[in-house]
Amino acid sequence: MKIGTLDFTPSLFMTLVTMIAVAIFSTLAVWQLQRAYYKQSITDKIAQQNQQAPLVINKTNINQINIEQQQFRHVQLSGEFTATGEILLDNIVQQGKVGYFVFTPFQLSNSQQHVLINRGWVTVGNDRNQLPNMAVPQGQQHLTAVLKRPRSKPAFIGDTPADIEDNNRWLYLDIELLNRKQGLSLPLYTLQQTTDTGDGLKRNWDKYKNKAGMHIGYMIQWGAFALIVLIAFISLNLKRRKIT
Repeated sequence: MKIGTLDFTPSLFMTLVTMIAVAIFSTLAVWQLQRAYYKQSITDKIAQQNQQAPLVINKTNINQINIEQQQFRHVQLSGEFTATGEILLDNIVQQGKVGYFVFTPFQLSNSQQHVLINRGWVTVGNDRNQLPNMAVPQGQQHLTAVLKRPRSKPAFIGDTPADIEDNNRWLYLDIELLNRKQGLSLPLYTLQQTTDTGDGLKRNWDKYKNKAGMHIGYMIQWGAFALIVLIAFISLNLKRRKIT
């Protein structure tokens, strides 16, 4: 290709390598931009939900709560914990220590309906073979909590069932499986307890950190790499034509 007094003559191999590199770097830049938008949307959603009055679960059809719309909303509820169906979610690390989240079904007052409460965190202790014995608060409870969507199933688990150990220590949270095993009809969301019920569990819930700025930085980095590759490709293959 002739451009004025310059010749642009890249090899096929170098052209293909450049196209692939630019495509990869550009894709990574777009992905980081999407992550930034996602992180910012969560921050905005939390702020929006914090402005809402607490949702009174006992006056709500629990099966009609749209967790995608209501996630992070504060709620109030009353009823009693039922120790049957309690599970320990394994491999939860807090302050460098391994432990469990304790999930306990909660029967709503004057109702046969149950919701699943994340009561808090407990350490594994010195002997992993010995499961911790947590006291379940007895009698009528008046709680505050936050609506949460359960964590997604870890990809590396594959088809391994959550309750493979055949006890109440589970690898991941599978509410549908818990419903089948216990004959419950828990909705497919959880409530993160914020009320202190004197059970000794830790409820130092992590505050969401908006990392949109970090992803914007990564986007700029990958975009710069794509631009550098493109400029190098042009510079190395653009030569002044010899005039005879």
